[in-house]
Amino acid sequence: MSFCRQLFALGLGLALMAGISVPAAAQQVSSPTNEPVLLTANNLRYDQNLGIVTAEGNVEMAQDGRTLLANLVSYSERDGKVTASGNVSIMDADGTVLFADYLELTDNLRNGFIRDISLLLSDNSRAAAASATRTGGNKIVMNKAVYTSCSLCAADPTRAPLWQLKGDRVEHDEAAQEITYRDATLELFGVPILYTPYFSHPDPTVSRKSGFLAPSISTNNYFGGLLRTPYYYVIDDNADLTLTPQYSRKEGAFLMGEYRQRTARGEMRLDASVTRSHERDAVGNRADDEYFRGHVRADAAFRNAADLTYGFNIFRSSDDTYLSRYQIPDRGNNTLTSRLFAENISNRNFLAANAYSFQGLRSTDVPGLSPTVLPLLDYSMVGQPGAYGGRWAMDASLAALYRPGGTDSRRLSTTFSWSQPYFAPSGEVYTATAQIKADGYWLNELQDRPFLLTGEEDTRFSGRVIPLVALDWRYPLVRDSGTIRQLIEPIVGVVLAPYGGNPRAIPNEDSLSFEFDETNLFSFNRFPGTDRVDGGPKLNYGLRTAVYGSRGGYSEVLIGQSLRARSDDTFGPGTGVSDQLSDVVARITIAPNENFSFSNRLRLSPNSKSDIQRQEISMSAGPQALRMIVTYADLANSSFDSALGEREAVSAVLKAQLGQYWSMEGRHIRDLGERGGSLLNFLGLRYTDECFDIMLFAERTFTVNRDIQPATTVGMRFTLANFN
Repeated sequence: MSFCRQLFALGLGLALMAGISVPAAAQQVSSPTNEPVLLTANNLRYDQNLGIVTAEGNVEMAQDGRTLLANLVSYSERDGKVTASGNVSIMDADGTVLFADYLELTDNLRNGFIRDISLLLSDNSRAAAASATRTGGNKIVMNKAVYTSCSLCAADPTRAPLWQLKGDRVEHDEAAQEITYRDATLELFGVPILYTPYFSHPDPTVSRKSGFLAPSISTNNYFGGLLRTPYYYVIDDNADLTLTPQYSRKEGAFLMGEYRQRTARGEMRLDASVTRSHERDAVGNRADDEYFRGHVRADAAFRNAADLTYGFNIFRSSDDTYLSRYQIPDRGNNTLTSRLFAENISNRNFLAANAYSFQGLRSTDVPGLSPTVLPLLDYSMVGQPGAYGGRWAMDASLAALYRPGGTDSRRLSTTFSWSQPYFAPSGEVYTATAQIKADGYWLNELQDRPFLLTGEEDTRFSGRVIPLVALDWRYPLVRDSGTIRQLIEPIVGVVLAPYGGNPRAIPNEDSLSFEFDETNLFSFNRFPGTDRVDGGPKLNYGLRTAVYGSRGGYSEVLIGQSLRARSDDTFGPGTGVSDQLSDVVARITIAPNENFSFSNRLRLSPNSKSDIQRQEISMSAGPQALRMIVTYADLANSSFDSALGEREAVSAVLKAQLGQYWSMEGRHIRDLGERGGSLLNFLGLRYTDECFDIMLFAERTFTVNRDIQPATTVGMRFTLANFN
């Protein structure tokens, strides 16, 4: 309610009119703030006996973006009193307009009185009061005040707005930046629905203030009726805390908190929750016993004067299903990762030190086999280009993994490379690369785990040295045709490296999951990590073509394939590169304007009964008033760990603006596998205007994961404009 601070902001230099005795005119004077005051009136008089300056008839005073209009304005030199009467209006620089019948200021404009006030604020909200007084230079008290953010009915302005807040006595303490109400009543459609003897909120000059946020109400199978009422607490200018207590009929109390802090060198965020929950069996049936459940998550990043970035990420949960059951935001995937890190970038050099710890949330995860990585050191250096543009590069890493009940491993890896580009006069681009990679592994307490590729119980050292040479050729052909630019670029890459490089004694820790697609088609090593290498000679070839419009629209196609000198067991079946001739990978993107975009990433096998081995489609169509987003994924099993199997799913989102105030959103996720079915149905209806924001939603989940069973949730969130 910023109208409070407008009521007495009339320091327009009226006292400087003393001594001026000229008839109707425009007079420019200087104010105590050195800002000129422009005064116009039909008549301007000065009574020397009484010491009163009077401006009468169409009085207009302007200063520093603020304008005062009135029928009569007077200033008394003896007591320093300023009065304005008759159709008084004040327009502030931010667009706020105050209307009053009578205004009186005393004590060097610090205190005063206003009668019959109405106010139109810059955000189109409205306020009115029978009278207001200001005392102490910083405290305003209004009597019979009313405030609303709703627009008045154009056909009948006397009709009550959708909501309004009334108070017998409203006090604005400018020093405390707080507005308090005595005997306040909230009305909807003119009907009182809530009374409180006391109510307060920060004034609009405050960007952050402690107080309650918008509550939410919902009900579902697991919790029953549920109420959340967040409370926001400002600690200081750089830190705040949000506490979210929740109470449900079936599960009782739950508390979640979020702490945020920023410093001159970085920021930190911490959120945690705790509850006491009933134990449940594998199918979700509740037992009588109770136990504590909760989570903690902390993220911090700082940078010192030497450009060293350091911090931590910590994420832990009391059990596997807690995060999903209590819908903790950003709960991630099936593995929680905690990390300590320090990084430094100096010119072309990069140094990083990391430590990792993991918590698996799947029922098949064995805690003793989850590794702790301490340390993981990475160093990368790129040399200055030589006389012909060639440059050296080096990458090195040191990793140590420890398992309470499994294999421990230490790895030292180095890669030295030299790259020489050449730009032919015809426009062809050649890049020659020579590389040598050396890895050493020290293993102990070996276990019979398939992904570790060892079944012995001893300690051993193993290593390898892999040389590589490669030549990359590209020929970008570009043509401008009016407002369209066309591109055709054939790409061919030859990589020569020895076969093998993956002895059984070297464990596979960081390359368990592999996917052959257009992003790694031309990579020297297609594995995502260091433990596995893509050996043997190979020829990679592809074609990229694109059309770019002057207004930002574009279409692009990339298609390619790889040919190896002979097939081997480096890649498993179903990966797309297990045969001598790989599958064809492609990416098609069409985005002619902001109202339509289409992307299709696929892998095609010429030797399979089903040509399409993998496909990901995403499409967004329609303007903001009616927009649909569809995503389809058909993912074949391409991992060394076959637990995931083949997956096929589709999701669709529809957003519609049903009118000026009404909008709707629907979401559907479906598993298209043999045992598939619906995974999620969601429908939300929202009404938003200048008065309030109401969100009604219904959600049905079909996930089954131990104590998480299919559930239906219906809820509502209600927010009054300008109060949350």
